[in-house]
Amino acid sequence: MQNDKEHLDVDLGFLDAAKPRYVETKATSSYKVNWRNITVIGGIIAAFIGWIVISDNSSPNRSTPSSSYGSPTTYQPQAPAYRPPAADAAGTVTNGQFRCSSYDSRQADLLAPTNDRELMLEKEEMKSRSDQLDSLKLKIDTSGVTSYSDQAEIDRYNAMVARYNRQLTSWKADYMAHQARIDTYNQQVQARNNYLLTNCRRSR
Repeated sequence: MQNDKEHLDVDLGFLDAAKPRYVETKATSSYKVNWRNITVIGGIIAAFIGWIVISDNSSPNRSTPSSSYGSPTTYQPQAPAYRPPAADAAGTVTNGQFRCSSYDSRQADLLAPTNDRELMLEKEEMKSRSDQLDSLKLKIDTSGVTSYSDQAEIDRYNAMVARYNRQLTSWKADYMAHQARIDTYNQQVQARNNYLLTNCRRSR
């Protein structure tokens, strides 16, 4: 019996150390699985958010901050509205050297000619054509061709004379039309001045 007691009195501590640690392993394994799931889910969410951001940036219809304000180069300033001359306390306005009512000032301006620039260009053109005619006439006069010149020189002379005559005839017709437009212009100027003299008073 003593031997049996000694046998039963064996320290069982080594059995505890030798037990399979399935409880701790299970707990540790469970913790690792949960962390891995969280990591996987977080990665999926981050990828989804990144995809949304990239899609938003690459969209052709997405408005940029600069487009919401408009480019300064496309700004088209509006021309200021026409404002008639301001009337004084008596209700009159200044029109050149005259003081008129607003109505009479407008009526006088309606009589004024508007083709002064066109007439100036026509005058310059007529002067240029006249100078060309003078140059051609001088060339004809100094050609030295006579009835004794050879036929080639006579033919060139006759061609210059014919060209001069055509250009002179055209110039005379255009000059007469130009003078008629000048006469009309002067008549309009005179009519405006007469209206101002009749319906307005000189300011100075």
